[in-house]
Amino acid sequence: MFRLLRFSLLSIFCIALYSCSTTPEEMKTAERLIEKSPDSAYIILKHLKPEQYQSGSNRALYGLLMIKTLAVKTLPLGPDSLIDFSIQYYEKHNGDDRLATCYYYKGLMLYKNAFDYEKSTEYFLKSLDVLKNKSDYALQGRIYRGLADIHSMQRDYVLAREKYRLSYEYFKKAGFQPQAFYSYMDIGCTYHLAKNYKKAGEFYKTVFPLIRDSLQEGALLQEVAENYYSDKHYDSALVYFRKVVKYPVYIRTNRAIQYYYFSDLLFDVKQYDSAFYYAKSSFNYQPDIRTRRECFRIMTNIEFLKGHMKNVPLYMNQYVALNDSIRKIDAQTKGSYLEKMHNTTRAAEESGKKHWLFIGLLLLLVGATLILYLRMRKGNQLERQKNDDLLIRQKAGIHKELIHQHRDTLLHKIETIKAEQTANRKKATQAEKEELDRKLYEELLHLNNADFFYREMDVVLNNLVGKLSKRYPALTSKEITWCCLYLLQVPTIDILLLLDYKVDSLNKMKQRLAQKTGLSGVTEIDAFLNKLLTE
Repeated sequence: MFRLLRFSLLSIFCIALYSCSTTPEEMKTAERLIEKSPDSAYIILKHLKPEQYQSGSNRALYGLLMIKTLAVKTLPLGPDSLIDFSIQYYEKHNGDDRLATCYYYKGLMLYKNAFDYEKSTEYFLKSLDVLKNKSDYALQGRIYRGLADIHSMQRDYVLAREKYRLSYEYFKKAGFQPQAFYSYMDIGCTYHLAKNYKKAGEFYKTVFPLIRDSLQEGALLQEVAENYYSDKHYDSALVYFRKVVKYPVYIRTNRAIQYYYFSDLLFDVKQYDSAFYYAKSSFNYQPDIRTRRECFRIMTNIEFLKGHMKNVPLYMNQYVALNDSIRKIDAQTKGSYLEKMHNTTRAAEESGKKHWLFIGLLLLLVGATLILYLRMRKGNQLERQKNDDLLIRQKAGIHKELIHQHRDTLLHKIETIKAEQTANRKKATQAEKEELDRKLYEELLHLNNADFFYREMDVVLNNLVGKLSKRYPALTSKEITWCCLYLLQVPTIDILLLLDYKVDSLNKMKQRLAQKTGLSGVTEIDAFLNKLLTE
């Protein structure tokens, strides 16, 4: 009797444990449907409640399936607590494949789609780390495509091209023809964006044999049309644009991009009414921030040319607001820099792990004698110091490269804007020229907003403002501002204007700066500031 009772209790316990640990059938069904029928998968998941699952594995899987479904359907992400729970669960329970997927979709949905390229790159690289030596080719294809998109947006076209090729190869291995097609086509887009229109056109010819449906054909015709337009072959561009607007689109936002480019072309050939129609119609198809900005630019110009002056400020204000937002997006740290830093850190960590493994094996072989232990410990410390020094030098070199990029970008923008103002400057008085220069620098650097300017400088110049303020509290705001402008290589004549200095007063300011920072003379300031950049 006792044995029978014990067997019954054990059976009940096993059944309960099995019911809590197995994946519910509805979630299995949703997982199978995501790629081929995302609408059905979404309906199933939407009617489920994750809190009903006592099993952590089921709740984690639900969060993963939901964010993946939203991504496939291009719907906005809801509360991110679901995916955060999934990540925490898989990190704790070594669910590598699903952890990598969670990292990717969080990087995509929570950050890349919100233009936070720094965080997005971080999560994409973490996903690749988890997938090392694994064969989830579809996910690897998606990750490399995401990285390629970021590099392309940040104008690193050679690196973007490399990532698109990797994405194409992985999608081919996974048997994902549509995704492979778009990644391959985007290689051509990098040539177009780099203004190598001839190379882009030649590459697009190699893409046509890969077309499998009207969606792919429409997408490729769109790229061909944009390439012709950018190369100022307006007649050819018009032919292709008139074709492409009749094709379906594989992502709804692509219709907005089509209408924007078509509108821009129609504006250039002075078909203003049609141009305005397509620019305005673009807003019906969820345009991204850059497409919205350019449509407002076209609409502003058309209203101005047609003399509808009441509408000009309305569209112009929208354009300016979007332009400010895009400038902040473009000011983010480049993905190429983040990737170098990530790989350097990973290499150092792996080197450290191998190093300690070697020490352990060596100690087992030769015995734990005190003299040998002390010698090895000293050798290890020296080796670690070398590795740390090497890592510091690598990071300093990479950061210096980033600073040069920001300098070159700033100086290029200054030269470009001044070139655009050449006609006005010839007619302007000296006072008007100075006012133009002040407005130019205010637009680029926001000097009148000290907090914003100092935050930007800390990002660009490796926390220079913070270092100066903390170490040398006697420095004035003008002196700190001069240090920033000097390192950005702003011309001296412009610095005099911006800080309201004469040549003599600027020289005196440099002398005071040298005294306050403990330098023996003005000639040491350059080396002093450049040293701060690499600390």
